[in-house]
Amino acid sequence: MSHSPGKRWDAIVVGSGMGGLTAAAYLAANGKRTLVLEAGEVLGGCTHVFRRKQFEFEVGVHYLGDCGPEGAIPTMLRGVGIDDRVEFLPMDPDGFDTIVYPEVTVKVPRGWDAYLANLIAAFPQDADGLRRFIGVLRALGEATDRITTPDSLTGMAKLVAKAGPAAAWAMLPLGTLLDACRLSNGARSVLSSQASYLSPPHRAATMVHAVFLHNYIRDGGWFPAGGGQVFAAHLASVVRAHGGDWRTDARVRRILVEHGRVTGVELADGERIDADVVVSNADIKRTFLDLVGRDKLPWWAVTRVNSYRMSLPLFNVYLALDMDLRGQMPITNYFSYPVLEPSEKAFDLAERAGTLNEDQIGELYARTPGFVSVQSVKDPECRRIAPAGYTNLEVMSAAPADYRFWGIETGPYDGGRYRREATYLKRKEEVTELLIDRAAAVIPGLRDHIVWQEAGTPITQERYTYSNDGVAYGIDLSWHQFGPLRPSPRTRIKGLFLAGASNSWGPGVEGAMASGVGAAGAVLGRALGAEIRRGATFGDRSALPAIAADWDPLMEVGGPEHQRFTPAG
Repeated sequence: MSHSPGKRWDAIVVGSGMGGLTAAAYLAANGKRTLVLEAGEVLGGCTHVFRRKQFEFEVGVHYLGDCGPEGAIPTMLRGVGIDDRVEFLPMDPDGFDTIVYPEVTVKVPRGWDAYLANLIAAFPQDADGLRRFIGVLRALGEATDRITTPDSLTGMAKLVAKAGPAAAWAMLPLGTLLDACRLSNGARSVLSSQASYLSPPHRAATMVHAVFLHNYIRDGGWFPAGGGQVFAAHLASVVRAHGGDWRTDARVRRILVEHGRVTGVELADGERIDADVVVSNADIKRTFLDLVGRDKLPWWAVTRVNSYRMSLPLFNVYLALDMDLRGQMPITNYFSYPVLEPSEKAFDLAERAGTLNEDQIGELYARTPGFVSVQSVKDPECRRIAPAGYTNLEVMSAAPADYRFWGIETGPYDGGRYRREATYLKRKEEVTELLIDRAAAVIPGLRDHIVWQEAGTPITQERYTYSNDGVAYGIDLSWHQFGPLRPSPRTRIKGLFLAGASNSWGPGVEGAMASGVGAAGAVLGRALGAEIRRGATFGDRSALPAIAADWDPLMEVGGPEHQRFTPAG
């Protein structure tokens, strides 16, 4: 890869998550010579994969919504000419998600009518309240275009007009709607179980839950053939095909600002790279307080950035089994819950975890659910995920962010050591075991077949992505931090733009990609989202590289040689 020290670029993108890479691809395809700088060894942020033995594990891509023919993700890929390079595999239309409590199981299928029917079958006494609740969510979801709605006040005004009376609920907490619908404990528990990107019902805007569900219910759930790493590999190819470049192991220490204007960046090794435009896909607090620097911001801006509430982080357990579930189970995710109760209590305990005693931590564990994603079932033909006869799966849950819970004082971003600390190791083992229990509740006998086991904590996430509190979803999707109340791509510093999960479009692959389109549009002074919705495609498809038979998306974007895939046998 080229390093081009001292070279001037039209634009520099800091961070190679989906927001950064999408912004870079759109800028490059529109004639801006763009350089992507990634602190880690692999492009992709939370969409990258890692390999252990004959297994490829996903860090963050578990399933996707809005991937039908006119879906947002295919539309954004088409905008830079790579829609024909990513295939989306459908999940079970009768239940791409399955919500499991000891007392009740509810499948989340494709189509609002089918979803409502499943809910009423499970809770017939709540039929009227369920119809009202789903009616509001459906109206809000169907009024939203994930690409263009958050992009402007005009977009939000169109949403209000299209949603009708339901628009009054958009910015109110989901819990308020649940209260108004007078739902039973069981129905309320199930309806809040998917957790709106880890925002509890008493804080999450109703609109968040509506858009999250609609993105999946409209066309069902999907998984990208070949795994999440294909996104970074193809977007990076667009950047290089149009005169741009990317570098890994290139940590940005400062975004250089002089007289209120961006002049470039300085790397950790002291190298300076000049540009009049910088798009930061880094954590929003790190971007302003560390990379730009408090000294470059007015006091009120520092106060505002400090006040952002982060979402809860995740704990991930990766398992390989010597049993093959391909064809033996539906292509679904499981939300495995141990207790039939609304999620507020579990969120409250997780958020106070640093001050809890051991008995209270036991209460937290007893309420902690597990999201079970079986990747090898979703993409059964990809042997990188798991060889024949084996299963690759992940179990994850929200987890405490507080360092005190983990027994450390300083995180890895600030140079803190943690991997051998006794309390850290104890907590890691405890959460790993309880999440394996959650998986075993929906995959009987699982424990007897584990041949590989690994876990990632919020501290692990901080180590690899430098995110504040180790979060994957950016700032919390509270009603007061949602949509137009979230940061936009434009900043008060000339030449500095933002992309990523904390922007108006929110988290997830789709939200991050849409933020990248929005950031590129802000740089170019154009409504790129509206243009691609009308069918615009930028760049030169013929300039893109051919895909060889042994094409490996991880190796394309900096994957370490020791993780190169070699077929079993």
